Amino acid sequence: MKRGEKVKIYFKRDGRCYKLFNVIQLGKDGEVDLKITGFYNNFVTIAKNTLDDKGYLTEEEMEELRFVRNAEMSYHKDGSFLHKIKDSSEPEYINPYGHEERLVRTDAIEDFQPILNIAIRRMVIFNKSCLVPALKSGETAYICKNDDFFDETGTYLLILYIRNKRHTVNCYTSSKLYSDVIIELNKDLDLCIFIQRHGFPAAKPYYSKVFKCLMTPYLHNSINFCNRENAKDEMKEVLEKSVFDSKFHLFLKDLADNKLFNFSEDKVKLADQVDILYENHGCKMPISKPLFLKQALNYLGDKLSDFNKLDQGIKQLLLEKWNKELE
Repeated sequence: MKRGEKVKIYFKRDGRCYKLFNVIQLGKDGEVDLKITGFYNNFVTIAKNTLDDKGYLTEEEMEELRFVRNAEMSYHKDGSFLHKIKDSSEPEYINPYGHEERLVRTDAIEDFQPILNIAIRRMVIFNKSCLVPALKSGETAYICKNDDFFDETGTYLLILYIRNKRHTVNCYTSSKLYSDVIIELNKDLDLCIFIQRHGFPAAKPYYSKVFKCLMTPYLHNSINFCNRENAKDEMKEVLEKSVFDSKFHLFLKDLADNKLFNFSEDKVKLADQVDILYENHGCKMPISKPLFLKQALNYLGDKLSDFNKLDQGIKQLLLEKWNKELE
């Protein structure tokens, strides 16, 4: 990304694009210095206790809320993370980790660095959409697409992070997750996104002093900088055998030519049949498993669903026939 360039990130559901946020490059000459904007509709609320992200507020907590109409987040080249509030003539800067605290300089990221997370507890809150994003000069759009993943009742956890290109990131999606490289930041670093289905605790009823009864509050979505103490370790633990797995990366490289691959339910069923075929042959086949799967997908095309409905024996006979044609 060049200085001043903006990438607008969306997800697509039911044919329409819903804005998640914008990322703007502030740095020049290859320096990565990022600003995040557009992550709310009309205003954002800042709770007094920012560490208590339970997803809802009681009456007492609402009395201590701060309403902000012009807010930004940023990750600067010196390693500082900042909230910027621009509701007055003099912008206010808040470092969530403490005054003058720094994490990793962007030019010192050796593997990956989490930036922020978004807890999506209610999809209905994303109420502004478009068929095609409107773009100005210097703007690009990145749209997360998977009809089997994004749905009206889904709840999700999103993580925006930077990776050093030496660090493996597998680009694929399924009914459970979405992982991809959004854009190249410079010759060493990429901006990446990870989204997974995530279950959040239900809101707990509380006694309302105003209405004199028990009330159950609405859940809200929230955006926070990642926890500097454990976010990176948690990502490693959860993703090391999937998104960060180097063997899986080689599999995807042959299967998808380094493009985002959608492991739809039908594709997974076909992959299971290919696994059986290779096991029956002791894995001694003319081409690798991912290449065979790729050719089978190309051959079946829009008939994949019909193939999966066939009897198990017939499916294996057809795969054996295609295998002999490759010998």
